[in-house]
Amino acid sequence: SKNTEAVKKGTAYMSIWMYVIREFEDAIDDCNVQCDPSVNCNDDAVHAWDEGVAFYTGSLEGSDGSGDGYLLYSLADKRCQNFKTCGPKGDSTSGTAKINIDIFSEFASGQMNLNLGNCEAARENKNRISQLMGVPLIQGVLRYAHKIDSLEDTSEKSRAEGAVFAAAILPRLHACSPGDAATLYNNMGVGATSTSLSAVRSAFERNLACMGIQGSDVGGIYDAEAGAYFKHASPLNDNKSSGGSGKLGIILGSVFGAIALLSLIFMAYMMRREKEGRPVFKNPEEELA
Repeated sequence: SKNTEAVKKGTAYMSIWMYVIREFEDAIDDCNVQCDPSVNCNDDAVHAWDEGVAFYTGSLEGSDGSGDGYLLYSLADKRCQNFKTCGPKGDSTSGTAKINIDIFSEFASGQMNLNLGNCEAARENKNRISQLMGVPLIQGVLRYAHKIDSLEDTSEKSRAEGAVFAAAILPRLHACSPGDAATLYNNMGVGATSTSLSAVRSAFERNLACMGIQGSDVGGIYDAEAGAYFKHASPLNDNKSSGGSGKLGIILGSVFGAIALLSLIFMAYMMRREKEGRPVFKNPEEELA
């Protein structure tokens, strides 16, 4: 039922999601910059970090991740099959999600940094993990927006699952753009009267850079039988991101600033030449005389 799906997915993708981050924050709080690695004085920090990894993965994945769990690791592996983002290059519909590969690389780096007392470096690992963990949530929203809008699956189950994924990623989107967060809520929230895949896609695309995510991380909704992406469901476009506009503004501002600086230098040069009686631009009649 819709209530069952909401509780199951809300527990795994909202509550446990936040608890993973909480464990990493706890590890960083326990990190001792002055620690001597030879005396293992950062054991508490490493232990808390390992607990975060355990909550992300779950106990059913096995030592090599080939199991079939129910938590965030499993979610990423399932969604990569739908969005063609599996494998080391993120271009396959089978295997381990590229997001999981990238996240476990950050897990290992963070553990090493905590062991060495590199606390701020570990915080950077935590921040990157948090960004990457948002990818399967976005994929979940898009998958159900596509089901409801394009495939006309308006069942309560699909609406409930879509609403949970939307609720899980809404705070991240709101931090970047309250307006786009409102668009997502109006289309995917509990009680939404209509759903537009196009509107949901655009809301995410405008904020990819702000959320530290690339369009290729998310991918598009892939039709394995047809060997192509579904109509209006191709990989997200980075060029629509507000972060791109911000970079363009910085570039243009730098160019115009350089032009203005050169203009001031040239004006000062002209004034100095004028005072010395050697103006840069002379009256043509004077030159003929």
